[in-house]
Amino acid sequence: MPIVVTALSGELLSDAGVKDIKDLTVVTPGLLVTSSSKQANTTARIRGIGTVGDNPGLESSVGVVIDGVPRARNGVSFGDLGEIERIEVLKGPQGTLFGKSTSAGVINIITKKPSDELESIFEVGIGNEGFLRTSAEVTGPLSETVSGRLFGVYEERGGLLDVKTGNGPRTEDETSQYDFYSFRGQLLFEPSGDLEILLSADYTDREEDCCMGDYVSVDPARGPLVTLLAGGDGASAFPIDPFDRVAFANRDATQTTEDWGVSANIKWQTGFGELTSITSYRDWENGSGQDTDFSAADLWYRDDETSVDAFATFSQELRFAGATDNIDWQVGAFYANETLDRSDFIRYGNDYFFYFQQLLLGASGGAFNLAALPGNIYTGEANATADVYEQSSDTYAIFTNNTFSLTDQFDLTVGLRYTIDEKTLESNFDGNAGSCATALTVFGAAGGLTPTLCLPWTNDNFVGVRSTQDRSDDDLSGTVKGAYRVNENLMSYASYSRGYKAGGFNLDRSQFGPSDPTPFQPNLDTGFDPETVDAYEVGFKTNNAANSLFFNGAIFYQEYSDFQLNTFTGTSFIVTSVPGVISKGAEFDIRYLPEQLEGLTLQGGLVYAETQYDDFEAVDFFAPPRLPGSTISFAPRWSGTLAATYETPFISDWDARFNVSSRFTSRYNTGSNLDPLKEVDDLVVVNARMAFYSDNSPFELEVWAQNLFDEDYYELAFDTPLQGNAATQTAPGTAVGAFLSPPLTFGATARLRF
Repeated sequence: MPIVVTALSGELLSDAGVKDIKDLTVVTPGLLVTSSSKQANTTARIRGIGTVGDNPGLESSVGVVIDGVPRARNGVSFGDLGEIERIEVLKGPQGTLFGKSTSAGVINIITKKPSDELESIFEVGIGNEGFLRTSAEVTGPLSETVSGRLFGVYEERGGLLDVKTGNGPRTEDETSQYDFYSFRGQLLFEPSGDLEILLSADYTDREEDCCMGDYVSVDPARGPLVTLLAGGDGASAFPIDPFDRVAFANRDATQTTEDWGVSANIKWQTGFGELTSITSYRDWENGSGQDTDFSAADLWYRDDETSVDAFATFSQELRFAGATDNIDWQVGAFYANETLDRSDFIRYGNDYFFYFQQLLLGASGGAFNLAALPGNIYTGEANATADVYEQSSDTYAIFTNNTFSLTDQFDLTVGLRYTIDEKTLESNFDGNAGSCATALTVFGAAGGLTPTLCLPWTNDNFVGVRSTQDRSDDDLSGTVKGAYRVNENLMSYASYSRGYKAGGFNLDRSQFGPSDPTPFQPNLDTGFDPETVDAYEVGFKTNNAANSLFFNGAIFYQEYSDFQLNTFTGTSFIVTSVPGVISKGAEFDIRYLPEQLEGLTLQGGLVYAETQYDDFEAVDFFAPPRLPGSTISFAPRWSGTLAATYETPFISDWDARFNVSSRFTSRYNTGSNLDPLKEVDDLVVVNARMAFYSDNSPFELEVWAQNLFDEDYYELAFDTPLQGNAATQTAPGTAVGAFLSPPLTFGATARLRF
C-alpha cells in the first residue's frame, strides 16, 4: 500500500499489553493519545494533528474504526475488545477506501473472528493500586456453517491520586479509581463459499471517579482565598509539585458510561466482484460528575445525573470491489445519522458568592458592597447553567479507489470521494438569573467589574434563550498515488491526497465581548467551518530476500486549512478556525528478525515532524498571540518507538517470552494556548512483560509493568477555572492545573488456554 501504515499484529499487541487505543502509543511512532477531564474525552493525534475531545461538537481528525464500524468520537472507542487480529494505523487523510472521511488518519482495529475450532481463554490478573482483571473468551463451531465467539471482562483499579476534600460534602479521599465490565459476542454464518455474514453485539458499563487535575501553579492572590474557603485544604504554598499526586476536590466526580452496539458485516462474492455491506447501530451515554473548579473550596460543580453527553449513531456502508488483469477497482457509498444530546448543568457551590464578593471588593479597594446589588449571584444549590443541546447530523458520501497497473513495475492509484454533511443544532439555555444585566446598567460594558459579573454561566441574558442553527457542507476529496517497483524487494511511491473533516457547532455558551456593539449578549452563531488538508508524500518500502528485514520511509508535507482549534479559556470553550497549519517531516519504521539470533523480533519507528501554525491575526482567547508561527500543542518534533520481543527455551519443556516496548517524545506543549507552564520535557516511557508457557500445558504466567521507570509527565495541562488569569500573552498563566499520566503499575496475569 503506497501510504505510511503502521501494522501491528495481534501477537505484538498481546506482548506489549495493548488493551485499548491509549496503549497504542508505545508501539506506534507519531501517535499520541491523551485524556483530560474524563476518559470519555480521549483524543488521538497523528503527527501532531488531532481534535481536543472536551467539546463533543467537534468531530475527530483521527478516526477510529472497529471491524468496519466508525466510532462517533475517539473517546467513544475507549474500551477492551478481547482478542485482536491486527491494528492498522493509517497516517494522513483517508476517505477513498472506506467509511467516514478523516483529515489526519485512521486507527483501523480488526478483532478476531469466530473460529471453526473450539478454543477458550480464561485469565485473572492482579496488580498494585488495587488492580484486578478477570476475563474469559470462548470460540468454536455451533454447526457446520455457523461459529461463534463470546468475550467477557471485568476490571477494577484503586485510586492513583490522594484527594484533599476541604469541608466536603465529598468524603472519598482518593481518585482515578474505576471498575467496568464488558461483553462482546459474534456469530459467523458461512452458508456457502461465496457468502459470509458476521453479526456482532457488545455492551460496556464503566464507573469511575475521574478525572482530577493537580495544581501546577497557583495565583498568589486567589490561592490563599481558595485555601481559606477550603478549611485549609488548599495549594497556596510555594513551590508546588504536581507529582506529589495530591488533588483537591470537595465534590463528587463520578463518571458513568454505558456503551452498546450491534452490527452486521456481509461479504458476498459475485461473478463481478466482492460486495460488502456493513450496517451498524451504536448507543453511547456518559454522565459526568465533576468538581468544576478543581479545588477543595465549594465554588461550582456538575453531577453525573444532569450533565450527560449521549450519541446514537446509525451507519450503513456498501462497497463493491473487484480486479482484472490490469485494474483493482472499488466503488462505495456511506451514510450515517448521528444524534448528539448534551445537557450541561453547572451548579453554584456554597462558597461561590462569598468568593466573588471578596475578589470584587478587593478589585474595588474594598469600597464596593456587592450584597447591595439587586440580582446577586446565587449561592447554595442553585443552577448556574441548565443548558440542553440537541444536534442531528446526516452524512452522505460516495467514493471510489482504483489502481491501474500501467506496466509490470508501475501502478497508478486514483481515488475520489464526494461528501455532504448536514447538521441541525437546537440550543436551550437556562439557569438562574445572574448579575450581568445589573452590572451593565450600573457600570456599563467598560466597567471594571462588568466582565466578572457577566461570565458566561452567570450571564442572565442567556436565561430562557432558544436558538436553532443549520449548516450544510460538501466537499470533493481524493488521492493520486504512483508506485514504482524497482525490484521484488523495493518499491518507491509518491502521493497527493486531499482530506476533509466536517464543520460543526460549538456546544458551549458564546457571548459578545465588551467592545462589541451588543456587549455580553448571547452569540447564537457558534458554527465553524470544515477542516481540509492537502497532503504530499514520497516514500519507499523494502524488504530483504529472506523477509527478515522490512524497512520503510517517507517524507511528508501536509497543509491544513481552517484547522479546528478548541481552547479552554478557564471559563468556557472557544472554537476557532485557524487559517493554516503545516505539518512536514519524515518517518521511518523497521521490523527485523535477525537470523543470527533466533527468537528475537525488533519493531519500531522514528518520526520527525514540524507541525506549526501559519502566521495569522491572533485575538485574545480565540487565538492567543503566542500561536502564530509556533509549534502547535501535542506536536513533539521527534517521536519514536521500539519494541523487542525475545522467545527462548526456559526450563524443561517451558519457554519464555520477553517483551520491552518503549516510546520517546521530545519536548512538547499540552495546552491549546501554548502556555509555557504546560510543557512536557523529553520523555521515555517503557513497558515490560515476561511470559512463561509450555506446549504441554494450558497454563501461562505473565509478569508485567507499565511505565516501568515511573516517568512523571502531564497528559494535558489547563487553566484552572476561576482561580487565575488564563495566559493569552507571552507570560505564563497564574493558575494552571494538569491531568497526570499514570505512575508505575505492575502485576501478574495467570492464563489458561484450551
